[in-house]
Amino acid sequence: MKRILTILAITLAFVSTNCSAARIKNLNRKPNEAIIIAKIQIKNGESFLNNKWNFLLNERLFAKWSVWPDDQNYIYMKVPIRKNFMALLQYDGYSKNIPDNYLTIDIKESKIYYIGDIVIHWTIDPKKDRANFSGGAIGAIAESQKKGAFLEVDVIDNYNETTAYFNSKFQNSELIEKELLKTNK
Repeated sequence: MKRILTILAITLAFVSTNCSAARIKNLNRKPNEAIIIAKIQIKNGESFLNNKWNFLLNERLFAKWSVWPDDQNYIYMKVPIRKNFMALLQYDGYSKNIPDNYLTIDIKESKIYYIGDIVIHWTIDPKKDRANFSGGAIGAIAESQKKGAFLEVDVIDNYNETTAYFNSKFQNSELIEKELLKTNK
């Protein structure tokens, strides 16, 4: 039984670190999907983390909607048409749950949306933020249910620079809507 739980935990970890959404490669999307773009950085104390982090939207376990920033710290990903929320940050063996509906984006149509230039202030605590799910799959599930912490977040409207970067990368001529990330305490 312990071996089965270990295999489940490894599989779960693999699934949660390999996302199905990820950065887009083209602008194709289904009618129930939109694209969000942003420049996002995580500030750990006085320094910024490199771009080897990711975040998950709407859930903390299976990484259906997750993305890593590119080498310039931009994200561009498909999301479902609905109110989406940032649920989890992950970086180098550390993770931080974010409360449901704290950091939200309200996506109403199958369009491209600029959500802001965002700085998330997450001072990593090696004891509290270590992603070691003791208890295997059950521990990982229990960890995903924790409410999380309200992190300080700066959202800056830098629409022109970010959309210019995106448009040049994807040869986009479609109008990009502005729907800045909201913080709701």
